[in-house]
Amino acid sequence: ENLKEGVCMTYAYYHQVKGGKTPKAAATYLKEPLKKGVADMEKFRCTVCGYVYDPEKGDPDSGVKPGTPFQELPDDWVCPVCGAAKDQFEKEA
Repeated sequence: ENLKEGVCMTYAYYHQVKGGKTPKAAATYLKEPLKKGVADMEKFRCTVCGYVYDPEKGDPDSGVKPGTPFQELPDDWVCPVCGAAKDQFEKEA
């Protein structure tokens, strides 16, 4: 018997409508890791040829995975177009 009219709090309703998440005080709570958005990472332009290093794409031909910020590129990484060193790149405005 329902005590009052309305939508019953079912498992599905809780998760779909109420956005059911484990409370922070619960023993089973897992803290979500902070995600650094790839879209928020800065792009760098080669001052020699104009190539733009985009962290979202990385440089797969040189073994640089997508999501790698420019600052984390190996020191020996060079521009894939003209071969300029990292110090020849400037932050894109």
